[in-house]
Amino acid sequence: MPTRQAIIVEAFGGPDVLHLITEETPALEPGLIRVAIEAIGVNRADILLRTGAYHGVRPPARPGLEAAGVVVESRAARLPVGSRVVIFGHRKGLYVTEAVVHEDEVALLPEVVTTTTAAALPVNWLTAWYCLHRLIRLRPDDTLLIPAAASGVGTAAIQIARHVGATVIAAASSAEKLAFAARLGANILVNYAEINLLEALRDITENKGVTAFLDTVGGQTFADGLKALAPFGRVAALANVTLEPSLINVRDFYPKNAHIYGFQLGNLMAAGRYPEARTDLEDILAQVANGAFQVPIAATFPLAAAAAAHERLESRTVMGKLLLVAPPQT
Repeated sequence: MPTRQAIIVEAFGGPDVLHLITEETPALEPGLIRVAIEAIGVNRADILLRTGAYHGVRPPARPGLEAAGVVVESRAARLPVGSRVVIFGHRKGLYVTEAVVHEDEVALLPEVVTTTTAAALPVNWLTAWYCLHRLIRLRPDDTLLIPAAASGVGTAAIQIARHVGATVIAAASSAEKLAFAARLGANILVNYAEINLLEALRDITENKGVTAFLDTVGGQTFADGLKALAPFGRVAALANVTLEPSLINVRDFYPKNAHIYGFQLGNLMAAGRYPEARTDLEDILAQVANGAFQVPIAATFPLAAAAAAHERLESRTVMGKLLLVAPPQT
C-alpha cells in the first residue's frame, strides 16, 4: 500500500499538538481518485478544530478543508492521471501529502492557474461568493460593510463586490491592512483601532446606514453592524473569531425589515444544500484565470511546519492567505 504524511491532532491544544505521521493511504474504489497534494489552505476553522472549539469535533482529529494537486491514480472516467485539481467539500483532513477523494469533490484547474493559487480558493472564496451572490444578492447600488477586510474572506469579498459594482466599506485594525484592502478595490476605509466603527459608519452613510453587511468577526462588530444597517438591509454572519458573545437588541433589526442569514460552508455542503459549489468554484477559477480576481498569498510553510503557520494566523497580522506546501512523494 502507498504511504503518505499527514498532520493529526491527538489532543486539543496549542500549535504544538499538530503531529506529523506516516500512514497508509486508502485503497481506490470506483469514483475515487488519488491526488498528490502540492498546496493546502490554512484556515481559522483549522485552528478551531485544533483547539477543540469546532462544532463538536473530538480527537483524534484531522485539519485541512482545501488543497490542490495532481491526480496520480484514478477510478473516475472524467479525471485521468495527470489532471490538475482543487479539492473542496472534503471533510476528512487535507493536511496530507496524498489524498483519496471522490470525483465530486474536485474541480479541474485552468492551465494558467497554479495549484498554489487554487488551494487558496475553496473555503474563503466560496464563502464570500455564496454569501454575496446567493444570500445577500448583492447589487450595484449596495453599500457593503466588510470587517476584517484584509483576511482571506475579506480580500475575496472586496473583489467580488467590486466586480458586481457595489461600494465597499473596508474595516480593519491597521493602516497597513487598509492600504492592502484599497489596492484590492475597497472604496472607503475605516480603521477601527482608531475610531469607533459605529460612529464612523453613521458619518460615512450620513445616518442612512449600510445596505449589506458581511460579518466575518462576530462579537461587538456584529452588534455594531446591525445598528448601522439601513432599512431592508441584508446581513450574512459567518464567523465569530472573537469567541465573545454578540449582545444585540432586536430593535436594531426588526423595525428595519432586515434579513439576517447564518452561514457555515462545511455544514451547508455536508447537508447537500450547495449542489452548485463546483459551478461556483469554476466561475471563480475562470475569473482568476482571466485576471479579474487576485489571490494574495501572504506566506507558505512546509507541511511539517504546520504549527508555525497556525502561530502566524493566530497573530492576526496576516494579509491574504497562508498555505502549506507538501513535499514531493518519492
